[in-house]
Amino acid sequence: MKKTMLLMSTAILATAFLAACGPSSKDDGTITRLEQNGNTLTVCDFAKVKDTLNVPLSEWVEDCRLVRFENTDTALFKMWWPAITDNYIGIRQSGGVFKLFDHKGKFLHDIGAMGQGPGEYAGSLYSELIDEKNKVIYLAPFAGSTKILKYNLDGTFVTDYDLGERLNKPKLSLNPDGSISLVHLCFQGMSEMMGAVITPDSTITKYIPAPGQAINPRDKNGSFVGFNNEIWSYNNVEGFKYMMMPVDTLYNYNAVANKMEAQFALSNPPVGEDVFLIYDELPGKYLATVWGKGTIVVDNKNNNSHYVKLVNDYFGGLPAPMNFTNGWFFAMYEPAVLMENIEKRMAASDCTDKDKELLKGLLESLDENDNNVMFIGKLKK
Repeated sequence: MKKTMLLMSTAILATAFLAACGPSSKDDGTITRLEQNGNTLTVCDFAKVKDTLNVPLSEWVEDCRLVRFENTDTALFKMWWPAITDNYIGIRQSGGVFKLFDHKGKFLHDIGAMGQGPGEYAGSLYSELIDEKNKVIYLAPFAGSTKILKYNLDGTFVTDYDLGERLNKPKLSLNPDGSISLVHLCFQGMSEMMGAVITPDSTITKYIPAPGQAINPRDKNGSFVGFNNEIWSYNNVEGFKYMMMPVDTLYNYNAVANKMEAQFALSNPPVGEDVFLIYDELPGKYLATVWGKGTIVVDNKNNNSHYVKLVNDYFGGLPAPMNFTNGWFFAMYEPAVLMENIEKRMAASDCTDKDKELLKGLLESLDENDNNVMFIGKLKK
């Protein structure tokens, strides 16, 4: 897909920062850190990243367990994305109700319902927040709604927050004071705000985009293509880190100052109709997934960058996807798919006898007719 740079490009950002203060670190030749007014922008030179490392999952997460979701009719689901907290797993479905489980896979409640009435949502959801401390859940519809919905943990509707304009693929983040922040696809000529902060007493502070920040929702022929764009935000570290598909930079939405702060970008990225980038931040590192190339990990402590492939050393060396949300690693499978992956791993030349024994026991415990299963592990700080 053709990318349109809406905010300042990486090159322009880097030049502006360099002119102000100069680079502070380029240890292995891949990383430059640029500082201005107390904010640090980390830039990784894509063209200089060459090596690929196999990294054991245990280096990144405290532990790893397999969650087996219960098999009752009300518990069955087709996952779009999970929300994981210390005690709960929420499941966002495409066109289905949001479901809440515990860490043992026990189904607890549907949260809200599909429909057009108060506290109901039509179509798919695009974002969710589980606030364990205050025992509430927030849900954001995919598009067309002006509201963010709030529920108790038992699924009952509490209230909604009306932002006063249609929200386009909104993403949510929980702030330390219990308020929530959101960003959405701000379309030129159609949207007045890019982000907002909502306090529990319904006070709303909006972020109004600067010139050039809103997305052009139409292609060169004038056709509406705005929803081809995505927002990625995974809430794996403090702050609200997000990236929009047309923009080449990971940003932080500073709720206190109500401003957007550039955090991370690649310089010299690949270009092409089918190239797109996804950035994320984990404790101590940035991730840059370059579609079709792999995932680059920028280590902020050691100041180096590598392509990385994760290996689940907790479970016999199974390949592990780069999936992280709310400070947790996860890997969701239909049982039949996991069984196939286990068989492939057991047949690999580097699979040890110890790994084979563990994997054999896991394989025999699975039933292809069961509900989904998911590996989860909490990220190390």
